[in-house]
Amino acid sequence: MKRLLFLLLIVGTACSSPKKTKQNLITVSVLPQKYFVEKIAGDLVEVQVLVPPGASPATYSLSPSQMKDLSDSRAWLRIGKIGFENAWHEKIQQSNPKLEIFDTSDSTQWIYGEEEVHGDHVHQHGVDPHNWMSPNEVVKIAELTFQALIDLFPEHAQAFDTNFKAFRSEIELLDQELTVKFARLANRKFLIFHPALTYFARDYNLVQVPMEVEGKEPSPKYMSALVKHSREDSIRVVFIQKEFDLENAQQLAKELDGKVVQIDPLSEHWEEQIREIADKIVAASE
Repeated sequence: MKRLLFLLLIVGTACSSPKKTKQNLITVSVLPQKYFVEKIAGDLVEVQVLVPPGASPATYSLSPSQMKDLSDSRAWLRIGKIGFENAWHEKIQQSNPKLEIFDTSDSTQWIYGEEEVHGDHVHQHGVDPHNWMSPNEVVKIAELTFQALIDLFPEHAQAFDTNFKAFRSEIELLDQELTVKFARLANRKFLIFHPALTYFARDYNLVQVPMEVEGKEPSPKYMSALVKHSREDSIRVVFIQKEFDLENAQQLAKELDGKVVQIDPLSEHWEEQIREIADKIVAASE
């Protein structure tokens, strides 16, 4: 009998322990944002991510269960201009009219594709959406994330402020570290399958050479030109994201007598991945 009472007491205590309410649930689009929110909010909020590991933010489609989970969320923090957000924003808004939506890219200095002049007008190619790969842009994203969290949870403003300032300092130190690291590079060009490091390259005066052109695999003619110019520039490493097929990258690397190196721009461990990518670029230039 005493043993039974003891077990009931444990169960009762577990059931009565405080749990996060749905009002503390925040939704973000990609995994790096989870890192940003948690750096600022700590364990004061719960974060769910819409685009799962291994999926493409350009083409991902929400499942019915994710649409249901969104209805439980207090707010959705957008990262900016990824294809998934553009395709689903209106549907999410219509299905969840009470869901508060914040765009944390409002201060981003976007990079657009090349312009083409047609007669009396100009065609502007698409915007590069990978703003979270730039420490300089992430400072802006973090500030807007911080402001959104204060709007949602004003009672935690002091904690958010302390955490945000600490996070901003960490990013600034990371930026200084990478600036020093890249200052000694002799070869500032690097090859990559999908151009996910455009903002990163802008931050550190690097030259990103993509294999993919406007979302399409390289043509034989373009591949031939890549091989020629890569040999001239002594480039032997081809970077590729984890979620992409390795075949074309391996083919190019073979032509260059080089190798393929995987990176993960969608990693939840943002600072660790930024530093790892920097180290791999430096190693590839040596």
